Amino acid sequence: MDGNARPRSQVGRPRSRHPRSWAGALQRSWARHPQIGLAVRAAIAATIAWALARLIPGPAQEYPYYAPFGAVIAISTTLAGSARSAAQSVSAIAIGAAVALAVDALPVPVVARVAIVVTLGVVLAGWHRLGGSGSWVPTSALFVLIIGGGDPLDYVVGYAGLTFFGALIGTAVLALFPPLPLAPSQTELGRLRDLLATQLEDLAEGLQQEHPPTEDEWRGRIHTIDPVLAQTRAAVQQTDEARRGNLRARRHQQDAERQYAQARALERLTLMVEDLTQLIAETETADRSHVALGPALRPPAASALGGLADVLRSVDGPTADPDVTRDAYDELHALEGQLRRARRHTDDDLFAASSVALAIRRCLAAVVPEELAEEEAPN
Repeated sequence: MDGNARPRSQVGRPRSRHPRSWAGALQRSWARHPQIGLAVRAAIAATIAWALARLIPGPAQEYPYYAPFGAVIAISTTLAGSARSAAQSVSAIAIGAAVALAVDALPVPVVARVAIVVTLGVVLAGWHRLGGSGSWVPTSALFVLIIGGGDPLDYVVGYAGLTFFGALIGTAVLALFPPLPLAPSQTELGRLRDLLATQLEDLAEGLQQEHPPTEDEWRGRIHTIDPVLAQTRAAVQQTDEARRGNLRARRHQQDAERQYAQARALERLTLMVEDLTQLIAETETADRSHVALGPALRPPAASALGGLADVLRSVDGPTADPDVTRDAYDELHALEGQLRRARRHTDDDLFAASSVALAIRRCLAAVVPEELAEEEAPN
């Protein structure tokens, strides 16, 4: 072989890598943006429903467009959500149709019938079992009363019947290709971790100053965590709900359980970080005559907080990076050692400063490997 010639495997590699890279990028995009998958599933379900509805004889021939409508309203981010949405929507439409048929039999002018069906429809729309689909009650009642005025019974059969038929198809499509939104919930978990790390870094930066920040300056360093925590909870709950009746969930059982465990750990950690933030902001301010840490303890406390932030940013998979974690524990040990030395030279019990150190230790134990947390636990 010519020494300048590349091996065949290398020559063929650029041609084979290109499709694989495109396929990988498409798969990642599909996982991170579940709305794309929902759109595809909805399109498939609506197309099937439309094609089959045109084959159904009777009144359905006049209203085939209600079948794809039912298919679309049944598509949800989870199989359980799809079944629930379909049942609630079809029930609301049926209730509205029943109201319209009953009111249509009353010997009153059309204007009065419209007022009656709207009044009853809006009242019934508040029934909690209909959930967010309750608005379909007055809408369905008006459709049946006005559009189906000539032959309301046939219209109800076509409207409610085909909507139910389409909803069944939509649910069936979702059952065959069930979504499992692991990537979005993982993204939300990462956002929450990053926000907690940023909060800890801002606390550390405040303690690194020569003089402690004022109360207003501390207030500017406190981040609002609740909205991100709520989004994380919602994403993880959606993933947990998506596992019900989902055949794909068996292949990703370990990933889903790990996410749920991470979410619980992060929720506990959020409460700890908020308590720690409040403790430092209230006890280490320039407005107080007696601060919790003081010049001797602020630097090691800042380092310990920075180490905890590094641990949070190093999380990859179920736990944090062990080397980064050991460095964080070294910083914590330095703070605890400085605390012991400070007690020898003061009558103050340094209760608040000890609480800061204990809070950092508890936060570390919430995110590090269990065996490492036990190894670093105080005697």
